[in-house]
Amino acid sequence: MTGVEKEKIKLRANFINGLAIGVVLIGVFTPITRAAYDPAMKGDVFLFMALSAAVCLALGVVLHYYAIRHLSEMR
Repeated sequence: MTGVEKEKIKLRANFINGLAIGVVLIGVFTPITRAAYDPAMKGDVFLFMALSAAVCLALGVVLHYYAIRHLSEMR
């Protein structure tokens, strides 16, 4: 495997990991901060926010795991 191919694999894995970070930041931390700073939120919204945060966290973990597996191609 050439150095160029290794760099391409590393760049792809870095991009996928960046997507994972973005999904977790937007999908998990944004609803938490909104709930903390918006006193006018209704109680039924919290269940939807908790479910969507759990889905986004799981998606972020899966994307991160995929990026790690992508790096294993360099062996």
